[in-house]
Amino acid sequence: MPEEKSALEKLEDLLKEFWRVSGNASIIAAKHTEFVVEPKIFFGDKLNPEILKLLVINYLANTSTQDSGTGNIEVTPEKLIIKSPKGKPLVIVRDKKVIRQYIESQI
Repeated sequence: MPEEKSALEKLEDLLKEFWRVSGNASIIAAKHTEFVVEPKIFFGDKLNPEILKLLVINYLANTSTQDSGTGNIEVTPEKLIIKSPKGKPLVIVRDKKVIRQYIESQI
Protein backbone atom coordinates (compact mmCIF):
# COMPACT_ATOMS: atom_id res chain seq x y z
CA MET A 1 0.00 0.00 0.00
CA PRO A 2 1.52 3.38 -1.00
CA GLU A 3 2.28 5.90 1.71
CA GLU A 4 -0.08 8.86 2.06
CA LYS A 5 1.56 12.14 0.99
CA SER A 6 1.78 15.00 3.43
CA ALA A 7 0.00 18.29 2.73
CA LEU A 8 3.35 19.88 1.85
CA GLU A 9 4.19 17.11 -0.64
CA LYS A 10 0.75 17.51 -2.24
CA LEU A 11 1.29 21.27 -2.48
CA GLU A 12 4.69 20.74 -4.10
CA ASP A 13 3.17 18.31 -6.62
CA LEU A 14 0.43 20.78 -7.51
CA LEU A 15 2.91 23.64 -7.91
CA LYS A 16 5.12 21.47 -10.16
CA GLU A 17 2.08 20.64 -12.29
CA PHE A 18 1.20 24.36 -12.44
CA TRP A 19 4.80 25.03 -13.57
CA ARG A 20 4.48 22.43 -16.35
CA VAL A 21 1.06 23.65 -17.53
CA SER A 22 2.14 27.30 -17.57
CA GLY A 23 4.65 26.45 -20.28
CA ASN A 24 7.78 27.03 -18.23
CA ALA A 25 8.87 23.42 -18.03
CA SER A 26 12.16 22.67 -19.79
CA ILE A 27 12.57 19.33 -21.50
CA ILE A 28 16.00 17.90 -22.17
CA ALA A 29 16.01 15.16 -24.78
CA ALA A 30 18.79 12.60 -24.68
CA LYS A 31 19.33 9.69 -27.07
CA HIS A 32 16.98 7.26 -25.30
CA THR A 33 15.60 9.38 -22.50
CA GLU A 34 13.78 12.62 -21.89
CA PHE A 35 14.06 14.71 -18.72
CA VAL A 36 11.70 17.40 -17.50
CA VAL A 37 13.55 20.00 -15.50
CA GLU A 38 11.45 20.98 -12.50
CA PRO A 39 12.18 23.84 -10.15
CA LYS A 40 12.92 23.47 -6.50
CA ILE A 41 9.63 24.60 -4.98
CA PHE A 42 10.87 25.92 -1.65
CA PHE A 43 14.19 27.41 -0.59
CA GLY A 44 14.08 26.88 3.14
CA ASP A 45 10.79 28.46 4.16
CA LYS A 46 10.52 30.69 1.04
CA LEU A 47 8.64 29.92 -2.16
CA ASN A 48 10.78 29.86 -5.31
CA PRO A 49 10.56 33.43 -6.73
CA GLU A 50 9.85 32.17 -10.27
CA ILE A 51 6.89 30.10 -9.07
CA LEU A 52 5.64 32.99 -6.95
CA LYS A 53 5.84 35.26 -10.02
CA LEU A 54 3.77 32.75 -12.05
CA LEU A 55 1.18 32.54 -9.29
CA VAL A 56 0.93 36.34 -9.08
CA ILE A 57 0.60 36.71 -12.86
CA ASN A 58 -2.09 34.04 -12.92
CA TYR A 59 -3.93 35.67 -9.99
CA LEU A 60 -3.79 39.10 -11.63
CA ALA A 61 -5.03 37.68 -14.95
CA ASN A 62 -8.09 36.36 -13.14
CA THR A 63 -8.95 39.48 -11.14
CA SER A 64 -11.36 42.17 -12.14
CA THR A 65 -11.19 45.95 -11.96
CA GLN A 66 -13.47 45.60 -8.94
CA ASP A 67 -10.60 43.97 -7.01
CA SER A 68 -8.42 47.03 -7.42
CA GLY A 69 -11.39 49.31 -6.79
CA THR A 70 -12.18 47.66 -3.44
CA GLY A 71 -8.60 47.91 -2.25
CA ASN A 72 -7.58 44.24 -2.65
CA ILE A 73 -4.97 45.32 -5.19
CA GLU A 74 -3.07 48.56 -4.86
CA VAL A 75 -0.92 49.56 -7.81
CA THR A 76 1.53 52.33 -8.62
CA PRO A 77 4.17 52.37 -11.39
CA GLU A 78 6.75 51.27 -8.78
CA LYS A 79 4.91 48.48 -6.96
CA LEU A 80 1.79 46.36 -6.86
CA ILE A 81 0.42 45.12 -3.54
CA ILE A 82 -2.01 42.22 -3.22
CA LYS A 83 -3.86 42.47 0.09
CA SER A 84 -5.84 40.06 2.22
CA PRO A 85 -9.58 40.73 2.73
CA LYS A 86 -8.60 42.47 5.98
CA GLY A 87 -6.23 44.80 4.13
CA LYS A 88 -2.95 43.18 5.20
CA PRO A 89 -0.30 43.09 2.41
CA LEU A 90 0.25 39.50 1.24
CA VAL A 91 2.51 40.03 -1.77
CA ILE A 92 4.45 43.08 -2.95
CA VAL A 93 5.52 42.99 -6.61
CA ARG A 94 8.25 45.27 -7.88
CA ASP A 95 8.70 43.64 -11.31
CA LYS A 96 7.98 46.52 -13.73
CA LYS A 97 6.88 44.17 -16.53
CA VAL A 98 4.26 42.48 -14.33
CA ILE A 99 3.03 45.85 -13.06
CA ARG A 100 2.81 47.27 -16.60
CA GLN A 101 0.89 44.21 -17.85
CA TYR A 102 -1.59 44.51 -14.99
CA ILE A 103 -2.13 48.25 -15.53
CA GLU A 104 -2.63 47.75 -19.28
CA SER A 105 -5.14 44.95 -18.67
CA GLN A 106 -7.23 47.26 -16.47
CA ILE A 107 -7.63 49.96 -19.13
